[in-house]
Amino acid sequence: MDPKLTEVSQIFDRFKAAFRRNDFDNCSDLLSQLKVLLTGFRSLPPLFENTPNAVHELTITRDIYEHAVVLSVKTEDQDAFERDFFQLKPYYTDASNRISPSPQEYPILGLNLLRLLVQNRIAEFHTELELLSSAALENPCIKHAVELEQSFMERGLQSRLKCSTDSAT
Repeated sequence: MDPKLTEVSQIFDRFKAAFRRNDFDNCSDLLSQLKVLLTGFRSLPPLFENTPNAVHELTITRDIYEHAVVLSVKTEDQDAFERDFFQLKPYYTDASNRISPSPQEYPILGLNLLRLLVQNRIAEFHTELELLSSAALENPCIKHAVELEQSFMERGLQSRLKCSTDSAT
């Protein structure tokens, strides 16, 4: 195995161990190291070079960014969530024909949709929905965010109707 890939794997193992211990400061330090090391993988976006370890490099990088997103949720760092999510997203879209799907994809996509709702970024919420496949829209993690948004919209409409009828009387 490539020494750089071995080093990334070892540091990622240390990251996951620190994560299980809720040692988020150590996780952040290790994540910074990992992100620097990942810049040396030419198989990653946007290059997507067909290297001998491309599949392994793409998969471990996706896993690292998935953990980074979850870490940002645990540390309540919305800026880090957005930054890490945007680094992760190409692994769900552009690399999807190169690596197997992740079991974390729909929960993370659902978290992003919820984040957009909480931040009242409704146009971006709908843009993200339009990019999802019909199969993704059927996933409970995605459906929950959609149903929540529909509930907000219905309540907002009901509230506006009540205000207009109250002011008319």
